[in-house]
Amino acid sequence: MLTWINEKAKWVIVIFAAGIVVGLLAMDRVPKTNQSYPVAIVNDHKVSYGEFDTRIKRIVQNQYQGQHLEDEQYAQLRSEVFRSFVRQVMMEGLYEDADLRASVAELKSEFKRNPDVIRSRLVQEAQNRLYAIQQQATSQEDLMQRSQAYIASLPKFLVDTTFNKAEFDAWLETPQAFQWGVMLQYEEDLKNATIPSRQLQVLVGASVHPTSLESKWNVDRRMTDYDMDVAYVNASDFAVEESAVDSAMVKGYFNAHQDSFFVEKDEVLFDYVKLPVAATDADDERIREYAMTLYYQLSDTSSTANFEDMARISSEDPGSAENGGMLAQEAGHGAFVEEFEKASLALDSGAISEPVKTRFGYHIIKSYGKSTDSTGAVSVKVGHILLVVNASSETVDSLENVLSGIKTDMAAGKTFAEAAQARNLTVERSEWVGHGDNIAALGYLKGLASFAWPNENLSEDVGDVSPVLKNNQWVVVAAKAKELKAGERDVSVYYDSIKKNLLKKKNAAAAAAYLTSMADKVKAWAPAADSTADSTAAAAPAEIEKVKVESKSASVEGFIPGFGYANPNVAKVLQNQKEGEWGPVVETESGAVMVKVKSKKAADQAALETAIKDDKDNAARFTSMTAFSQYVGDIEKATPVVNNLDLFYKD
Repeated sequence: MLTWINEKAKWVIVIFAAGIVVGLLAMDRVPKTNQSYPVAIVNDHKVSYGEFDTRIKRIVQNQYQGQHLEDEQYAQLRSEVFRSFVRQVMMEGLYEDADLRASVAELKSEFKRNPDVIRSRLVQEAQNRLYAIQQQATSQEDLMQRSQAYIASLPKFLVDTTFNKAEFDAWLETPQAFQWGVMLQYEEDLKNATIPSRQLQVLVGASVHPTSLESKWNVDRRMTDYDMDVAYVNASDFAVEESAVDSAMVKGYFNAHQDSFFVEKDEVLFDYVKLPVAATDADDERIREYAMTLYYQLSDTSSTANFEDMARISSEDPGSAENGGMLAQEAGHGAFVEEFEKASLALDSGAISEPVKTRFGYHIIKSYGKSTDSTGAVSVKVGHILLVVNASSETVDSLENVLSGIKTDMAAGKTFAEAAQARNLTVERSEWVGHGDNIAALGYLKGLASFAWPNENLSEDVGDVSPVLKNNQWVVVAAKAKELKAGERDVSVYYDSIKKNLLKKKNAAAAAAYLTSMADKVKAWAPAADSTADSTAAAAPAEIEKVKVESKSASVEGFIPGFGYANPNVAKVLQNQKEGEWGPVVETESGAVMVKVKSKKAADQAALETAIKDDKDNAARFTSMTAFSQYVGDIEKATPVVNNLDLFYKD
């Protein structure tokens, strides 16, 4: 029976895989809802499941081309496609409200400016048409005649080896240009999205007017170089104890700045219990026995099994399976683990090994011949069939049964902690998790979001504890310890970050106090003269009892020790500082700094004027794009959206 299965493995796997796909799709879909609700409602516009699913399939077909996508990748793709529909509906509403539409002149200009885009689309459609002709042809002669006739009908610029722009422009003016499906689609894209979006950006950017005075101020800052001495201390040398910031201080800071700490999206704090998904000795033995079955079949001279075909079908090494198991590197040079190398070198040319176990699983190795280099080192060209030792469904089921017992105990009145303790399991607490995010320690868990944020249209009660959730590493049950809605404020969400910032401020204050105490010694410092030193090399900083002092030449947007690169505090420090004098001690994120300006040098007038013009032009473009992005982002946040994805997919 096993021999028959292996010989027919290709078709068995195809049929089995098809069954799995159908089963997974059925499991993924929440029943009896996909005909009742839209996937989304955006500004009262309903997005149907059909529209949504068609876009998903098109993206998978065009971008992933048959690649296997994990559950997390599908969830991320659905989230991105959902947002694309939201933005599409929202933008179409903005275009309509502003009465924005593409003119014929704009469309023609866009077509003429993008010949490469159009040609690539035309080529794709032509290839599809030729493929259809091939499928419909009744004979080789019929195929040749119909293919040649079709190619002869194509526009000349599409088949010539050298592209002729004039012929392309002339073709755009003919009715034949818009008999192509891709041209009609491209025209729709331009009319409904590209050109109206550009028009809207012009409208939004019309209020942006950068002035020459602003550009002059920017350029002066950027092109004025300061020669300075800089004394600095690192906050890390003056770190205070964690206990220097207590909960009262954190809460006080939070209460004083509550508007900075509202929750932007729904968040949940989870208590959870996890069990690792690990293969057992029984799983290992099961894979070893299967590997031996493949080996016996490959060794059987009466079998039709072929190593290369078997590798393509059975090997779980994606890098070599499609090449019939052949590995790009030779064994013998230390490229592979010791067990693999030793077994490979022991094989004669054409021989196949019994299963060899490494940390990657079981390998069946085939030798394609040895070679010896000039040093006498022997290597061997090999292929392999890899069978990975994973936890079996029985092993995973046993783990699920353990965690299912927690749900049973809770239904009988126990708390989550009590049910876990009864099984000697540890309850852990997650960080705050937002909708669409993962518990960091666990990764993506299909079904967690549906449990934490159930759709109001679902009639079933989700309960106090999640279903048993799993991925490749963990089997998990979770309970909601606390939840917050978007717009609410809670110190616990930001406690750690507030404490960290307060500690940094205390570290900087301690550094500043120390530098202040050393100010007189710093002011008495003078750089050592070294006539033999290479003037192009940067001198090492001098050190005065933990204070580093060095000379530096930079603009306010350059790198200055103690401040870092383009630190906005530098301009404030240098603005009113007299040349030749040390300024006051300044706290920074990394510690504390004192600066003495020795001289400053402005750029020459011609370079300054050119830079001012460039800065003004760049500012107009950048500020316009920034304003448009901000405008669209704000509209998107304010757009009422109903998300019904969890009625269709158990993410």
